[in-house]
Amino acid sequence: MSDFNFNSVNSGGEPINSVATVQMGEDRMTAYLTISAPINGGAAVTLDDVMAEVKGSPIGIEVDTDAISRAIAAKQYNQHIIIARGVQPVNGIDGCVKYQFETSGALSAKINERDEMDYKNLGLVQNIFSGTLIAEITPETAGEDGVDVYGSPHKPMPGKPPKFYVGKGTVLSEDGTTIVAAADGNLKWSKDHFTVEEVLVIAEDVGVITGNIDFIGDVQVRGNVFEGFSVKSKKNVTINGTANNAEIIAGGNIDIKMGCVNSIIASKGSTKVGFCESSTIDCGGDLTSNSFVACKVFCQGTAFSTTGKGVIVGGKMTCLKGMVFNTIGSESYTKTSLTLGDGAILSEEKLNREKEEAKLTEEIGRLIQKIDTINAAKKNHGSVPRVLEETLATSIRARFKMSNELKLVRKRIAEIEASFLNNANLHIEARKSIWPGVSVRIGSEKKKFEQKHDRCRVAIDNSGCISVRPITGSI
Repeated sequence: MSDFNFNSVNSGGEPINSVATVQMGEDRMTAYLTISAPINGGAAVTLDDVMAEVKGSPIGIEVDTDAISRAIAAKQYNQHIIIARGVQPVNGIDGCVKYQFETSGALSAKINERDEMDYKNLGLVQNIFSGTLIAEITPETAGEDGVDVYGSPHKPMPGKPPKFYVGKGTVLSEDGTTIVAAADGNLKWSKDHFTVEEVLVIAEDVGVITGNIDFIGDVQVRGNVFEGFSVKSKKNVTINGTANNAEIIAGGNIDIKMGCVNSIIASKGSTKVGFCESSTIDCGGDLTSNSFVACKVFCQGTAFSTTGKGVIVGGKMTCLKGMVFNTIGSESYTKTSLTLGDGAILSEEKLNREKEEAKLTEEIGRLIQKIDTINAAKKNHGSVPRVLEETLATSIRARFKMSNELKLVRKRIAEIEASFLNNANLHIEARKSIWPGVSVRIGSEKKKFEQKHDRCRVAIDNSGCISVRPITGSI
């Protein structure tokens, strides 16, 4: 700020009036008023004097008239009195991104429900559903303009825009404030952004390095699945190698190129396995393998083993639609059990339904007897106590309900009996041979093979019994 030349006492004794001086601060953000003291009876400065001085100054903003009035009234002479202040610009705020998930990407054991470290759950898979919020984006702000005492604007420093990248399988909202998953899949951090993988590709074996796999989409394992580990998918699973003492679960299809040993395999769709040994298989569609050795199998479709050895030896297999093998059993007469169709399941259901039918029939009989007794009493006496009227109404409602239930039970029994008649369409093919030691059940019929049969078809004949007929012609 510029220096002031203050009034001094006149040695001649002449009166000197008080003078108001307005000066601008060097920072351009303040304006000062200085009032000199009157000398030798000189006149004091007035508000009009000061305002005239202000009007003639370069001040371009509103002045603080209260501060001026106070200074005049208090005779604040020879002091720097701030009468105007500029407004500093408000710099903008940098934008930022708030992620809803960890961005480290590092694998580490998770804590299980028993508060123990689960070294088979390393967090390799992070399932996410379409529409799930991944990141919240706060845009940068431009800031607010300032103004100096001259009335000149001062521009703020704008905030820096947030740095983010919209990865594959994610989408930025129209207003630019959120990133969400665009598909169901695996959420993966990749250097500086998230991606959503609809297909999970494991480029190595599933084992101690990866931990267990549990994914909502397709899983492709380019190696093997080692002992004690599992691969689960809501869709399809493909394994290029083998599954050894492992668990493979799929909501769709399963394809294990090499084979499985001592494993649990369960799919809601079809299953293809190079070979199956000492494994438990639950298949919702057709099942195909080069061989089944000592396995426990339930297949809702047809089981095929006509390539490679094309053999089923040992174990138990239940198929609802059909079985086609090259060889069933072995020269050593290995015990092998085959059940075709849902006859066994339906037989058990039929038995339970018949028990239910008998129970409902008995209960309805008791209700009818109770209803008849109360109605007879009403006829003989004209009325019955209120409690009996309530019992009558309750009994009638219960009889109506049970009668409807009985109709449904009898309908289901009839459906099961009708399905038994369709067993004639079910058959087991042995394109090479069936060996002794094999037992077959089709519907409610059973047959144990005591001798070898070559190129044959096993089915229910016209008499309702299991018969073995040769396959003629090419297959």
